[in-house]
Amino acid sequence: MDSNTPSRSSFVATHKVELGTAAIITVLGVGLGLALPEDQSMPHRFNRIITISGWLYFLTWSLSFYPQFLLNWRTTSVVGLSFDYVSLNMMGFIGYSIFNIAFYFDSSVQEQYRQKHHGHSNAVHLNDVFFAVHAAVLAGFTLIQCFIYERGDQRVSKLCASAIALTVSLSCVSFLLVVFDSRKFPFLMFLYWLSWVKMGVTFFKYMPQVWLNYKRQSTLGWNINQVLLDFSGGFFSVTQLCMEAFVKEDLSAIAGDPVKFGLGLVSVTFDIIFMIQHYSMYRENNAKLIEEAPKARYTMVSPDQSRQCSQQDEQPLLTASASNSVSEEGLSGPQPSKTNSIDTVALPTSRDQDHVV
Repeated sequence: MDSNTPSRSSFVATHKVELGTAAIITVLGVGLGLALPEDQSMPHRFNRIITISGWLYFLTWSLSFYPQFLLNWRTTSVVGLSFDYVSLNMMGFIGYSIFNIAFYFDSSVQEQYRQKHHGHSNAVHLNDVFFAVHAAVLAGFTLIQCFIYERGDQRVSKLCASAIALTVSLSCVSFLLVVFDSRKFPFLMFLYWLSWVKMGVTFFKYMPQVWLNYKRQSTLGWNINQVLLDFSGGFFSVTQLCMEAFVKEDLSAIAGDPVKFGLGLVSVTFDIIFMIQHYSMYRENNAKLIEEAPKARYTMVSPDQSRQCSQQDEQPLLTASASNSVSEEGLSGPQPSKTNSIDTVALPTSRDQDHVV
């Protein structure tokens, strides 16, 4: 066997966090799917499979918010994370939470839905509610990090801020129409508006991060574990919805909740783009930055993968001036910089290089 080819044991040791997380998700997903009450609206032989798929999507998608959040927290830096992405994510999940909560708990909304869809019930499950609310909370915490941690010259763009202001204003107008004339403008209409807002946000929120990675010619600072979990969540979400539509022989499960179906498809598509950027397009650039950073270290999700500096006066993170960081023209290695004007970037050591890039 080639000496450069990692052995199975070294692969397990290097990826123990990912493998452990996958095992925990599988056990919890199957356990919740088997322990919770069945959905009586579905045939018994498929009920548990669909329920397990739902909880697997909930767990993987929910956990996808933590790698980036923890990376920001441990490095006290958000350099490399698009503020437009975080802001749009926050707005989208607030609307999606309202949509799912109303569809699952409000009996009047459920009745309006049945009247509109020939007596069929909506496809929102309890795990959809938990996921949306949890995602909104984590997105909010990540947005706070953008204001309190080292961020270099990054900020929310004027275009993104304007789009958010316009969307919020239109949402308020839609809600007022429901309040003053609920017969002509039922609450269900407002909820569908929120669902389409979320669909639009999902489509556009990834673009700033793709563009930022392209400008920097690097994915360092954008946690790949988040992408892998997001991809898995999108896959299980679409799988659950398609299986439910197939079992019930009713496409209204998809047509009645287009945002869930679209959310999964768009997420999977952009996650593939991020994986191509990380593992193919910018792999060599990431490795070059790592090699040129003798004091750099990478903070992963697992605490034992974060190594502390042995000397009191050693810098805990790689610091490079904004002008020496990745620019639109390409890459430049880290140069000595003043401590009062820095961009903090968390990079892996050569020991972790194969694991990260």
